[in-house]
Amino acid sequence: MSTTPTTASAGAPAHGSRPAGHPVLDELRDLADGAPRRARIEGWRYLRELGDADRRSEIGALFAAGTQPERLDGAYEGLIVGKLFNVPEAALANPLLAINPTWRGKTFDARTGTGFNRLIPLARYAMRVIAPLYRGLRRVGPEMVGFAFSYGADVGLVAPRIPLIALDYGVEEYRNPSVRTFPIKRTRDEIVELLPGLYLGRALLTMHSGEIRTIAHFALRPLEDRNTAS
Repeated sequence: MSTTPTTASAGAPAHGSRPAGHPVLDELRDLADGAPRRARIEGWRYLRELGDADRRSEIGALFAAGTQPERLDGAYEGLIVGKLFNVPEAALANPLLAINPTWRGKTFDARTGTGFNRLIPLARYAMRVIAPLYRGLRRVGPEMVGFAFSYGADVGLVAPRIPLIALDYGVEEYRNPSVRTFPIKRTRDEIVELLPGLYLGRALLTMHSGEIRTIAHFALRPLEDRNTAS
């Protein structure tokens, strides 16, 4: 995977191009032309509704209609969209995520092509149980940060194999955990842009057999949008 800062790769759709095929997304993109903030609010609400109903096929269709982000930089609020799936641990994790998701979002540094995840403070205690040998979490203000990654322009590893931004957690220096209950070192996030400032991602897990599975979806928006209606 390329880990250079996030410029579009050759052959990728131009930033702002609009692949057809998803009526709701087409309407939101039209709205974004004149009212970008309102479009992000409505798009976030729509993703939350899809996630609450766990409408996985429609979430996947939205992802397929996304474009490669031109640039990811700074802090983004995160939303888990739907349930964890395709792994045995989902039966245990999903009820816990429904009560209190510990993940708050991601922060990107376009200059270095690196970033990290942000979590609630209680995550430090959960990690002592789930991944007791991981020492990468640290307190920054009201949040815990950790689970570093490198990121850059790439193409999806599974269908749809579209241009996107990929996050690599397997870099040895990050010392991310690879335990059965939290195998983040074998996880790769792939992100597409739905609208300017609204992104949809999928988490891929490489199994010990070598099979690559999509196991979750998530959304991102600029942190400054957090206090808007959702």
